[in-house]
Amino acid sequence: MSGTAKVKPPRNNAEWARNTEKRLNQTEHPTSQRIGDWVLSTHPSTGDLIASNVNGGSIILAGKPVPSDDADAVATQGQPFIKVQREQNQQGNRGSTVLVLWDSLIYQTEEWGFVPTGTDIVIPEDGLYLCTYHLAFLNASNVTNKAVFLINGVVKMAQEYDPHNDTSWYQAMYLAEPFPLNAGDIISCGAFVSGSGTFDFGSPSPDPEARTSMSLLKLAVD
Repeated sequence: MSGTAKVKPPRNNAEWARNTEKRLNQTEHPTSQRIGDWVLSTHPSTGDLIASNVNGGSIILAGKPVPSDDADAVATQGQPFIKVQREQNQQGNRGSTVLVLWDSLIYQTEEWGFVPTGTDIVIPEDGLYLCTYHLAFLNASNVTNKAVFLINGVVKMAQEYDPHNDTSWYQAMYLAEPFPLNAGDIISCGAFVSGSGTFDFGSPSPDPEARTSMSLLKLAVD
């Protein structure tokens, strides 16, 4: 690239033509590019754009964007993220797990496309995701309450509370854990209260702004 490399002169016109074509192809379609102390290249498996320093060490500048029919579409530079919430209190029957019907979208990057209202969030691309779930019951209770986080209908996180006495408590639960997920996986959250009759969840009566919510963030890890 510098023009100072020593090369053998071509022995004939055919060899000159082949060498010239090879140099042109390398210039038009380089596998790497030197800029000062940095070399830009792409990961052979993922297609991520990588910057490597001549003194050692590399960083990922950008991940491969989701394919688009629009060649000029610009993908977000952040990690895929979504947060959904239950604004209005939801009622369910005691004795069985009730899926949270998300009625509000707080934020999402363009990969998701979730439109309220719904119980299922579909993972847009493979990766390691930090999954968080906050469940808040409306009324005080002295029976068993439980929060569950499901991946493809299977409980992967759960928290249960049983006061073991006659005193009623306002109960809220927080779950958080990273999970490797694949594009197309379905995420849902549930609430459970033992006994008979109905129960309500969404916001606790003492703190109505502390609403039930769930968020998913794809982590920037190799």
